[in-house]
Amino acid sequence: MKFGGSCLINNHAFNKIISITEHYQSDQKIYVASAFNGVTDLLLKMAKAAENALDIDSHMALLEKRHFDIIEQIFQEESEFYLAAKDWVDENLSILENVLADIQEFGFEPYYQDKVISFGEILSTFILNQFLLSKGYDSIYIPANEIIITNDEYTNAYPYFDLTTSRMRNQIAPILEKPNKNLIICITGFIGRNKIGYTTTLGRGGSDYTATILARALSQIGIHQQIKVILWKDVDGILAIDPEFVPQSSLIKYLDYDEAKHIANFGAKVLHPKCLEAIEKLNIPLEIRNFNKPTEQDNFTTVSPKSDRDQIKGISTVQDGIIITITSGSLVDMPGILAKIFKVISKSNISVSLVAQSATEISTSFIVKKDDADIAINSLKNSEYFSEFFEIKFEEVAIINITGAKILDNQTKVRIFQAFAKRDINVKALSQSTDEINFSIVIQKEQLMDAVTVLHDDLCEEFASSKCEDNAN
Repeated sequence: MKFGGSCLINNHAFNKIISITEHYQSDQKIYVASAFNGVTDLLLKMAKAAENALDIDSHMALLEKRHFDIIEQIFQEESEFYLAAKDWVDENLSILENVLADIQEFGFEPYYQDKVISFGEILSTFILNQFLLSKGYDSIYIPANEIIITNDEYTNAYPYFDLTTSRMRNQIAPILEKPNKNLIICITGFIGRNKIGYTTTLGRGGSDYTATILARALSQIGIHQQIKVILWKDVDGILAIDPEFVPQSSLIKYLDYDEAKHIANFGAKVLHPKCLEAIEKLNIPLEIRNFNKPTEQDNFTTVSPKSDRDQIKGISTVQDGIIITITSGSLVDMPGILAKIFKVISKSNISVSLVAQSATEISTSFIVKKDDADIAINSLKNSEYFSEFFEIKFEEVAIINITGAKILDNQTKVRIFQAFAKRDINVKALSQSTDEINFSIVIQKEQLMDAVTVLHDDLCEEFASSKCEDNAN
């Protein structure tokens, strides 16, 4: 089970964790914790401003207060658990000060960033561990950088699964093999270490990723036949459509791994697609559950091999896209245009989300995030090849992504375009590979609300659990 920052905000929230623990009392449990809300951002700010001693002092005082406030709420004053948690915070903030002093002396490097922001999970998970002990549970604290071995890609590390499984076999399996249902292992989310021992972090969705990495390793060890991952969130699960567009959007109860990755990749913020990569080949189920409804029996999202392939699962959006179009009338049938474009773009470390090209390569369009647009455009304009032979245009757009096997049906596509025609919505580009369950449509940004609304109204019966309304008027 993974508990995010919203599950660790006060005494009431910590007591909900006890309720969850009691509900799953017959299961052996590993808890993965995120940093307290706002702490990772604060630590990152400290790392980047390490040369300013006054800022560091104020940030350090705020960091200490943030954790001491929680400790004061959840422990009986002067109890052994209260004192252990406070001592842990003091000791680790002293270590943090030394790391910040190194940044002042040697300069800011990605290694230091990962080291600094790792303290959020180190502090929160130990406090959770002490809280469980104070409630009579046999809890063990283990930092994930003793278990999860990664490559050297600081700030967005990738795990070495074989090495991690080996560590799980040696360090975690012996603990779990003891028949103690009262035992809870608390492991820090988000962090790992490379082969030479430097702390790394797993990037966006890192604590969720930690949970699925650990589940994969346990499955490969084979000491448990039934392993499940539960991500506790402040929502019921993944919704078919963002409530910003459809306030009464339905919950998606069942997704297979491919469907979930598409929906997560194109807008669902409650799940990062890389979390599924660790577990999908082993068919380990993952549940997204509402932290405020721990005993809910029906309304949550399960990602597993089970899915209804006859439905549209969801509509997700990318609202901040910039479509860049490169056109030339003089280089008809000139091969390799795409290669040249992406060579220029890749030098700026920019990701492209969708590509559309005419058969003759006269016109090529691709989409980048708005934040990357200026760099991408300037890189192309500063390229002698593109500045001399091509016209470069760009405009703001939105992408609508429709996910589900039903999208492969031509009749479904007919209904999509008929819906758009009702609102005079013009499609600027399309993308779908032959075997994909995702259909991407590029439209003008200002038409996004109309487009999503009319799609929901006209196709609502295709969703897994939508209640269609009479839209005749």
